[in-house]
Amino acid sequence: MAPGALRFLLATLVVVFHYTSFGIGHMPVYLFFALSGYWVFTMWQNKYSATRDPYATFIVSRAWRLVPVFLLCSVAALLVSFALPLVVAPAVPFAPPEPLALISSLVILGYNTAGGAPLVPAWSLDIELQFYLVAPFVIALLQRRALLAVALCAGVSVASFALFYDRAFTSYLPWFLAGMLAARYPALLPRRRVALASGALAAAVIVLFACVPALRPVLFGGAHRSALYLAWNPLLNAALAAVALPFALGTLSVRSGKLDRLLSDASYSLYLAHWLPLLYVTHYVPQIAALPHFARALATVPLVALSYAAAFAITVYVDRPCSHARERFVKARRSTREQAAAGTLAHRSAR
Repeated sequence: MAPGALRFLLATLVVVFHYTSFGIGHMPVYLFFALSGYWVFTMWQNKYSATRDPYATFIVSRAWRLVPVFLLCSVAALLVSFALPLVVAPAVPFAPPEPLALISSLVILGYNTAGGAPLVPAWSLDIELQFYLVAPFVIALLQRRALLAVALCAGVSVASFALFYDRAFTSYLPWFLAGMLAARYPALLPRRRVALASGALAAAVIVLFACVPALRPVLFGGAHRSALYLAWNPLLNAALAAVALPFALGTLSVRSGKLDRLLSDASYSLYLAHWLPLLYVTHYVPQIAALPHFARALATVPLVALSYAAAFAITVYVDRPCSHARERFVKARRSTREQAAAGTLAHRSAR
């Protein structure tokens, strides 16, 4: 599988998670984090480290990558949640947001811990952006003292998980670190046979949990989640992500074409945009949830189709133009540094 197709598949799994009772929602996010770790390490090495003021350039560029689509979807969610009710009363009232939720709806940071934030999938963007803030320092340590970097990240993650559970970005460091290690040591990238076995095993585990009655409550949650689901589903998602990690990393060796790059870009838009129809329906048309299974599925199909259509439209008309501008910014910063280096060399030669 090509890397863009994988990212689009992972985003689709998140869509399925939110629109059905199928409880595989965090596994794709963990794999997104691992892939992010790989690409951040690679881009820092090949692009950002050669720019003027590399750290500032890196942070601006990565924030620029997230913010345009986030702001579009976040403002839309705010309008549905807090402006539309002033015109049309919702059947199910919206919970009042915390002040932090309103701030995070504009700056991303803090979204994971903000109560009442309307664009729920954006919690992972908060984790991602916090990772960007420390990534160059982790990369520098990995380059010099890899074992120390791994030990420190593992210790910080264990302490963070014990103290804050999943509320701090440091609890997710192992996923980012896995991708960064694969970039630091290309020999760790799995061979094709190992990658395929990893994907097959992950799929087999999902089928097993779907087919065995005793295991189904761990995989399927729905509106009324059982104690088994609440206790074991998070562990199932983490285990599946670990099993599927070689498959995800294996896609990085596959050549990406024009369509695959479009799917890669659209995965981000889909990840956020699919929440907007669901947000509206949950509060304005809640009777859909009470329909028989087949009728509810028929009512859901147009919402999902709208999500995909919106995702591709946002990608083509918002995300890609912003990404082109961002790439020009980084290129200019790199050219400026190269010109300055050339000028210094010429000056030394003249002396």
